[in-house]
Parts: sequence; structure tokens; C-alpha cells
Amino acid sequence: MRKINWDEYKAKRAGFARVKAQLGLDRKPSSRVRDMDERNLLIQLDKARLEAWKEEGKFEILGPRKIRFQVNQ
Repeated sequence: MRKINWDEYKAKRAGFARVKAQLGLDRKPSSRVRDMDERNLLIQLDKARLEAWKEEGKFEILGPRKIRFQVNQ
């Protein structure tokens, strides 16, 4: 596996994001506005799904920026 200098990577990404913003190439947000109750419900469902995956062994946190996710198990 190749080694990545995190500081150089962040500097490159910052420049890329700046150019992208200047050109107006940002991803457009969803046109559907969600109310707070619906938003909270979706967050709860996502958390429950993640916990279920952890219990099944499909999702495992290995470190601060390292995870293991098994799609077909």
C-alpha cells in the first residue's frame, strides 16, 4: 500500500475545492426540504443500520481513519 503525506494531500484538496467553487461546479443540494422530525428519524435509522452492521460483523472500525466494510457476507 502506498504512503500518503496527509499535509500535502490536504493542501492539494484545498486548491481543488477552491477552483471548483470558483467555477460553480459544486454538487447541487436536494431540492426537497426535510423538516426536523424527518431529518431526526433518518439519522436514527442510519445509526440503527450501522449498529446492526457492527453486530453482524459487516462493519468494523480499525483505527481513526481506517474501517473494514464487507459487502457480501
